[in-house]
Amino acid sequence: MNKKGFTLIELLATIAILALLMLVAVPNVMSTIDKNKRDTYVEDAKRMITLAEYEVRSNASIELPTSGNCIVILLASLDLTDFNEGPEGGSYDLSNSYVVIARNGSSYEYYATITENFDGDTRGLPLTSRDDLNKENARNNVESGDELVITTPVKGSTLNGYTISNIIDS
Repeated sequence: MNKKGFTLIELLATIAILALLMLVAVPNVMSTIDKNKRDTYVEDAKRMITLAEYEVRSNASIELPTSGNCIVILLASLDLTDFNEGPEGGSYDLSNSYVVIARNGSSYEYYATITENFDGDTRGLPLTSRDDLNKENARNNVESGDELVITTPVKGSTLNGYTISNIIDS
């Protein structure tokens, strides 16, 4: 009698091999997805700085800060075309995501912070300088939940050692 098919031992061996492959592959895939999400926060923060620079250059009514001062440009006042949703599928917090333009001597320094709210949690990038955003390991600055400390800007208070002289929110 000619029996066609697999024996129980062959099927069990195949399932065991597939399970071992999954044990190796799934963590690597999940790690890659998380790195890509972290990179998205960094890229969105860089994009915010670029949009803030454009806003300052194209809007003559915005006064640049004097030495030791800074201005804050909220995400809500920037072009939100590229900010439909965050990497986790939530929405960016428009009042706690902002760009800081600070005057340090004769040059301007740029900082950005971006926060996403999703499923009752938060994740994002605390206030980070443009130089740090351009570093290869910038994704390591992304934090979640209670680790993520975001300072709500208030005119006259200090932020990163600079006095906030103006907040642009529209």
